[in-house]
Amino acid sequence: MTASDDVGAAPLTEVLDVLSERIVRYRFDDQSIVYCNRAWALANRGKPDDFVGLPLHTLLAPPEREGLVQQLSRLGPETPVLTEHMTPTGAGRWTEWTDFYLPGPDGPHVLAVGRDVTERREAELRLAASEERYRGLALRDALTGLANRRLLDELLTAALARTSRSETCLVVSYVDLDGFKAINDDYGHAVGDAVLVEVGRRLRATVRDADIIARIGGDEFVVVQECPPDQTDSPVARLQHIMSEAITLEGVTFECGVSIGSVVGGPEHDAAALLAAADAAMYVVKRRRRRDRESAPGPASSDR
Repeated sequence: MTASDDVGAAPLTEVLDVLSERIVRYRFDDQSIVYCNRAWALANRGKPDDFVGLPLHTLLAPPEREGLVQQLSRLGPETPVLTEHMTPTGAGRWTEWTDFYLPGPDGPHVLAVGRDVTERREAELRLAASEERYRGLALRDALTGLANRRLLDELLTAALARTSRSETCLVVSYVDLDGFKAINDDYGHAVGDAVLVEVGRRLRATVRDADIIARIGGDEFVVVQECPPDQTDSPVARLQHIMSEAITLEGVTFECGVSIGSVVGGPEHDAAALLAAADAAMYVVKRRRRRDRESAPGPASSDR
């Protein structure tokens, strides 16, 4: 197919010139152009006859030339068709190319057909961003941004498997606030939410970035810290001080204690069983603290 006046060539050329697809045909060996339609020529700021005989690579920007080299390295008799090669074409537009390897008596040619896929690409990017966002929402607590129960299960299972390779163990701590119900009841849910956000911030500041922090409902948090087997006391001690300072919000100071139950696990343990054991250990601590308060002089207060 050339831009000649041979009988029968003109009608085909006229058909190709009205297409919106960009079409160019060039020799495989030296990339010299033997034909291009009007859409391809306009995209390159010219008329079809301006480009016939020119090496294609001289019309391309460096990134496009690299893409051309990669395409030609893959194209050949065993792989005569390549598609889904996408290139930017200026002004935020994107073109997807389909390349055909065409053997012939004067050597192989390449027929490249490009179609504008900007709208499709933008839709795919929006969909990917939306899926990523909703995946994040599905795995994160909306209030604190911490992991939720679903993500905690995944991370804890992976961390337990990792301990077998690193010869470490996990300290799983169930953290429950004391007196939070009274704050919520007396000052409202907005203040209660602000207290929970502050607790999440303090937990982040207390443990390492590699450790796991999750809010699994209400005023209950779980912290998973990895450590050597002979140093399991240190992770627990770090958490004991997270509520040592009162929380001040809009001039009001809140004293809020914390009950923490911790268990040690390794690769032989099950994630769900470890969480249940840490929860049970936390309730032992909470009941003991309640008994201590009730036996002490003065009015009793609610834990929850």
